[in-house]
Amino acid sequence: MNKRVFFTRQLASWLYHTHWHYKTLLAVIIERVEYLPDDGNAVINELLLQYPAKPSERAIANLLNSSARLSKWFAATPTPTIRVLNLDRDGFTGQLTDEATGHTTNRLPIIDTVGDLADWLTLSLPELDWFANFWRFDTATPEHFKHYQYQLLEKRDGGFRLIEKPKTRLKQLQRKIYQEILTTADTHSAAHGFCPGRSCLSHAANHTNKRYVMSYDIAQCFQSIGWLKVKSVFLRMGYTQNVSTYLTALCTHKVQLKRQQQAALSPTQRTLLRQRHLPQGAPTSPALTNIVLFRLDQRLTGLANRLDLDYSRYADDIALSGNGHRDYRFLQPLIGKICLDEGVTLNYRKTRIRRSHQKQRLTGIIVNNKLNIDRKQFDTLKATLTNCVQHGLQSQNRNNHPHFDEHLLGKIQYVKSLNKQRGLKLEKIYSDIWLA
Repeated sequence: MNKRVFFTRQLASWLYHTHWHYKTLLAVIIERVEYLPDDGNAVINELLLQYPAKPSERAIANLLNSSARLSKWFAATPTPTIRVLNLDRDGFTGQLTDEATGHTTNRLPIIDTVGDLADWLTLSLPELDWFANFWRFDTATPEHFKHYQYQLLEKRDGGFRLIEKPKTRLKQLQRKIYQEILTTADTHSAAHGFCPGRSCLSHAANHTNKRYVMSYDIAQCFQSIGWLKVKSVFLRMGYTQNVSTYLTALCTHKVQLKRQQQAALSPTQRTLLRQRHLPQGAPTSPALTNIVLFRLDQRLTGLANRLDLDYSRYADDIALSGNGHRDYRFLQPLIGKICLDEGVTLNYRKTRIRRSHQKQRLTGIIVNNKLNIDRKQFDTLKATLTNCVQHGLQSQNRNNHPHFDEHLLGKIQYVKSLNKQRGLKLEKIYSDIWLA
């Protein structure tokens, strides 16, 4: 475990076990930290600004870990240290009782060496090296040597998105890393994509019945998050350099495409894909994206609060909304600069600012007065179901979906969650398919 992670965990423990009040917290940090820099009070202000009420110990530690101020502390000499260790703390391994639910949750697994990592994944060391894929493969490498399969999907704007699907065994390893390591990390409350208890519905619900709704898109979000940012996640969790290197290797991928496949992608996409990045299709990528973008969410939340706006993010979709009377076009370069600082870029062509008399849509959901399904999306699904009644279910299965009936039923339930009456209409047509 590196020095900074140990420091932040111990400090988080001392802060968590005291009264959540400025003077008390400041007294604790002064008493427990040796070589405390002069701006120790600013750290307490950051904590109270982010968490007016006491959060979990893990949330305190994560905020301290991501603090730029603490980075400066550890870049200086002498570095701050904890005077007295809290030996009664629960730590970040073993079982944790969640204060909100009373349920036990898993702590980080203890993995000190590469051998420990191989044992934890039930692999031999040669197998771990094989899945970490440190070798240089090229387009001539046989398929059975590769760990990913590729699929090009056409986007609405005419471009293509590359889906990188890990093969079965690697996907199992990634799921284990996600379930037992990545789910222990806190995500920002403004992040709604791939977070338990949050969804595109909760994301859109933050922006209903607003005078202005602004939406922005992060360009090539997964591919923009490279090796160093992913490795820093595991290092901040307390894993050693070697273990973090292997965990990063298991969660990232470098693409080698054939010429005909490359032709469908933009030069920027090809450049990003040739470097180690988060593959779009791996179980670990969404969670790692939320962790890496924690500081982006912090900064944009602060910006929104300053301007009396609401902010949330669903994967690569950023949304702000408010009822103020002003020209919000100034936000685009400001948000773009913050994104650049955090290692991602905006797709400026997808920026939208919609007033209340226009159709305000986020992640395909209409948010003008309340959550509602887009009329065009509803009509398309209704037409598909009607054609299924008239010509048979498989006549509309143009993408050869293995469980097309369940796929349609899932879409109907989604519509029903937004608009019950329209959902019931679609359910009636769906039931007619089986009577035809």
